[in-house]
Amino acid sequence: MVVVLVVAAALIAIISLRRAEARESRAKDVTTATLRVENIAFDLESSLRGYTLSGDARFITLFDDSKASMPGALNRLKALVEDDPEQLRRARATDGFMRRYVTDYAVPVIKIRQAFPEIARDRTAGDEDRRRAKEIRGTLSTILAVEQQRSAARSRQAREVARYAVVVGSMALALSAGLVLLFGAWVARGVAAPVRRTSSAAAQVAAGDFDVRLDESGAGEVGALLSAFNSMARALDLGRRELLEQNDRLRESEQHKRDLISMVSHEIRTPLASVVGFTSLLLERDFPPDEQRRYLEIVDQQARRLAGLAGDFLDVQLLEGGGLSFDYAPFDLVDLASEQVRLFFSHADDHTIDLDVPDEPVIVNADRDRIAQVIGNLLSNAIKYSPAGGRVRLLLTANERNAQLSVVDEGMGIPVADRARIFEKFFRGPGAASAIGGTGLGLAVAREIVTSHGGRIEVESEPGHGSTFTVRLPRVSARVSA
Repeated sequence: MVVVLVVAAALIAIISLRRAEARESRAKDVTTATLRVENIAFDLESSLRGYTLSGDARFITLFDDSKASMPGALNRLKALVEDDPEQLRRARATDGFMRRYVTDYAVPVIKIRQAFPEIARDRTAGDEDRRRAKEIRGTLSTILAVEQQRSAARSRQAREVARYAVVVGSMALALSAGLVLLFGAWVARGVAAPVRRTSSAAAQVAAGDFDVRLDESGAGEVGALLSAFNSMARALDLGRRELLEQNDRLRESEQHKRDLISMVSHEIRTPLASVVGFTSLLLERDFPPDEQRRYLEIVDQQARRLAGLAGDFLDVQLLEGGGLSFDYAPFDLVDLASEQVRLFFSHADDHTIDLDVPDEPVIVNADRDRIAQVIGNLLSNAIKYSPAGGRVRLLLTANERNAQLSVVDEGMGIPVADRARIFEKFFRGPGAASAIGGTGLGLAVAREIVTSHGGRIEVESEPGHGSTFTVRLPRVSARVSA
């Protein structure tokens, strides 16, 4: 409580000193603004007098400049004294005097000087000039005198507050020294409390609460004890977290194995049965050549499907073991995209595949076969998930740094809830899983290939209106590749 009272008194003294300084600074600002207005009034008077006596047009320029700066200076003065009714009244009176001096006297005199020089130099005109100037200077002098008096009073107040602050600060130092001594005595007797807290925390750790921590503030051996206890608790907590993470990884691995077994049993059974069945028919019976060819095409299609499944399973094993390897070399992405479209166009009887690529080569430094695998997967999915007669587009664009390849389809689209998981291993949306065969591995492998090349793959989709998969890869210039 004593410390709070002392600090509060010191803060009050400091705030009072700052307020006194602010008021003194404001008085200086008012004085500066008043002197500025006074200078403008003097410039108006002197330039008008010079013009009436000499007729030199340069005095008109000086008069116009002073007249242009007059409103700003008067507004500044009124803004500074707006919370002081008396000074504001004087500032407004000065404003009126100066404006009337310009409009009612100075401007007419200038016009008279241009037409009748002798009349403008007449004594009557000079007396009127002095009368009006005296009004302006008198009001400004009053403003300056009041502000000087206030500034002196505020300076005295600031000195008194400063003395008070010094006294309060001295008292605060003395009281703080006494309190430090008392606090030291209390700390000397406060060793038992940290030991009791350590004992209680040890019991919590023994009960399985590894998040408990102790305040390590303490003197000598007590502080070392508290620090050692916290280090022990952190080590135990870290070990527990690592074990939990290992368990999570094991559970995830087991789940992947179950998914893989389920996928193999489901996806391989159908094409394998087709291959075995149609092969047996061809061996046991004689069919016309056309019918034999049709059966052989079915066998070839199902065998290719088996080969694709085997490739997917091999890739997922490489992904989990970190064994994907790449053979980097510069190649033209335009040629590769055209090649993939021709390959799929020959098998896509029910779909239209459009190709939009630049006329100039787009060179990337990558594994050509792996990038072909990515493009093939995207085209295969676009055809697979598009209705018969649908249109699939492959677009390739490039800037100085990146190449962007997009595959656009008009298929069923991807629900919003599934987009975040579309690149996970074995994940397939409910609609796709029920209607169309597949392993759910192609996009996971594609993402791993693209990210390993320093690129990224993204998807935009609207349910019922198709999807757009976009691959971005770093580009190299044609000169570098050459």
